[in-house]
Amino acid sequence: MRDAVALVALVVELPVPLFWLLMHPAAEFWRSRARARYYWMAPAVWAGVALALLLPLDWWLEERFSRHPLFAVAGALLLLGDVWLIRRVEHQAGWRVLVGLPELHSRKSGAGQASQPRGQVVSAGIYRRVRHPRYLGMMLAWAGAVLLTGSTRLLVLVAGFMGLALLVTELEERELLARLGEDYAEYRRRVPRFLPR
Repeated sequence: MRDAVALVALVVELPVPLFWLLMHPAAEFWRSRARARYYWMAPAVWAGVALALLLPLDWWLEERFSRHPLFAVAGALLLLGDVWLIRRVEHQAGWRVLVGLPELHSRKSGAGQASQPRGQVVSAGIYRRVRHPRYLGMMLAWAGAVLLTGSTRLLVLVAGFMGLALLVTELEERELLARLGEDYAEYRRRVPRFLPR
């Protein structure tokens, strides 16, 4: 049961930085291709990660650093931390922000004008404490999944994805600075990226 819960968390959460790694560097390109983004790219990324985790499942779980119950308890608490952060983000900013729609949608500024991305700085609630609560929760879920399984190979995979998540948040912040300007720059000076002060 512990392995199943952990794998569901990983299948849901691991594709997120891969998806955004494809989106952020070419945000303008994807803003004009909403259908391709949601109906082709997102399912392809999630399906690819699911297949990479589930087809060689025995291989991923073959080597274990621990199966101690305290690791399982810690892992479950980290997964609950992710759920709590998801609820905070959804409650504070709405489901559209939770899934990143404002970052990739655009709106027409007026007749003949170029489209401009939607959005404003969300700085209330959980966003007063950390700039990226969703990524923080995602990384908590990954760590929780590793502790639940005790898998050495998943630990290495998750360590790599942690680095990828750091890269993606940096790309996202550059895009937010370009899109939201000084409002986001001031917010970034005031609020830490992941760990509350």
